[in-house]
Amino acid sequence: MVGSMGNEAGKVKLGCLLVLLLLAFATYHGVQYFEAQFRFYQIQDEAETEAEYATTLSNDEIRRRLVAKADSLGLPLGRGDWDIRRTYEYPMEITIKAEYDDSVVIELPAYRKVFRLHFTPSARRRL
Repeated sequence: MVGSMGNEAGKVKLGCLLVLLLLAFATYHGVQYFEAQFRFYQIQDEAETEAEYATTLSNDEIRRRLVAKADSLGLPLGRGDWDIRRTYEYPMEITIKAEYDDSVVIELPAYRKVFRLHFTPSARRRL
């Protein structure tokens, strides 16, 4: 025999509502975190690509391309933030490196927390 629901039809349990609220909160702020990580992976990939083609590009051209990519991603990396070094002794290498901070902000009524994330995109290749 199936038990009857009685007078509970249409009511939402408080626990279920709380779980849904927590899931929505975690998803919203998790997306912010993964967006910051994705921007890092994109600029890291660009640094590796530029290092790969370094034999045909000057340091100024590499720097210009990296700054343009960082600008398109909304990252705070300008011309002076990129360190590009070449060694002309055996083994000849190029090293590209930068550092920047990104942040994820969690805001609730009467609560605000900023998480600072530090990233170091870099690449090193033999020429």
